[in-house]
Amino acid sequence: MTWWLHTRRVPLLVIVTAGFWAVCLTLGNSSLPLPQLGGATSANVPLLLFAPLAPAIALNTCYGTPTAVETTALRRIAALDSLLAVAVVAATAAVAAPVAAGWISGVDDLTVGTIESAVRNVACYTGLALIGRAAVGTHASTVIPTLYALIVSVMGYGPEQTAHWWAWPAAQPSDTLSWAGSSALLLTGLYRTALGDFPGRT
Repeated sequence: MTWWLHTRRVPLLVIVTAGFWAVCLTLGNSSLPLPQLGGATSANVPLLLFAPLAPAIALNTCYGTPTAVETTALRRIAALDSLLAVAVVAATAAVAAPVAAGWISGVDDLTVGTIESAVRNVACYTGLALIGRAAVGTHASTVIPTLYALIVSVMGYGPEQTAHWWAWPAAQPSDTLSWAGSSALLLTGLYRTALGDFPGRT
């Protein structure tokens, strides 16, 4: 276990995730006007469209390139990797829960929605990164969620700054499809990662 914690650089992942939440809680309502190609002339793209990329990319970076010794390890390394991804998403949800539940006074509805969207987007990008890791390898996998975020930022908004059905990171926190889709991506990524313990099935 010590060896796995060392190779996965868990302290670095903790620092990046903590930094992500520091940004969310201080600048979460910030936005950037960007031209649009998806129907709107321009849209105020929230910072929370991009910030959740940080823990998702850090997770895949901390996984690193599997070493030869992992193929002969008795402990199920891929299962531990899946649990690490679950821990990242669960930690973001744990931070968001008191805000979303209204346990912290002085928080307006906009901030609550922003925090909820952050959790959903972390799940979405983490799922995409894990799927990419299983499909194209660790180094190229981080391109997939980054490219998706960029496409959403310039093509994901229609008239009146409403998100298109496929632009889940840009959707309102009440959008059921965005939560269902993001959860499905995360579960698929976790499943593909866990299959690493059974090479014959991947």
